[in-house]
Amino acid sequence: MNIVMRNHDNEPLLARIGEAELPRWIQVPVGIVLGLLTLFCAFATVDMLLLPGKKSSPSPILAFAVVLILLLACLWVFEKSFRLVTGRKKRGGLLSPTALRVVAIFLLIIPVAGLFTGYYREMGGVAILQVVMYVFGFFGLRAFARKREATADEQAKSEETET
Repeated sequence: MNIVMRNHDNEPLLARIGEAELPRWIQVPVGIVLGLLTLFCAFATVDMLLLPGKKSSPSPILAFAVVLILLLACLWVFEKSFRLVTGRKKRGGLLSPTALRVVAIFLLIIPVAGLFTGYYREMGGVAILQVVMYVFGFFGLRAFARKREATADEQAKSEETET
């Protein structure tokens, strides 16, 4: 049996600490509230499509596509809330590095969409502050995804050397 002891003196402090997990008494209520909010959003999304008297979209095909995308997003968030309530863990945490990168991309899409809607003319300085926060969020999520990937690779290598 080989036991490999690593010297952590050269690693930064944040790399040694790792990710702290929230206690179960916080995870369960947050999961329940998130699940209920997600179900409400899903019903509201379906209601947008099924309202016969109100024409909310110029094209029924476009409305159906938007509702389908929103329902898929609700399903994804509901799955995350289910994992919070049941305590089921995956190796990469609640959100995988790929999911973190996808959310980061959406954080960049939001300010670009604001260019086409006239949001910046309407809101002024507040909109500029929001763009700065979105950009910081983008880079923060990308860095977090890299860290989580490196941690997963390191754990896989340590499991490989133990066997």
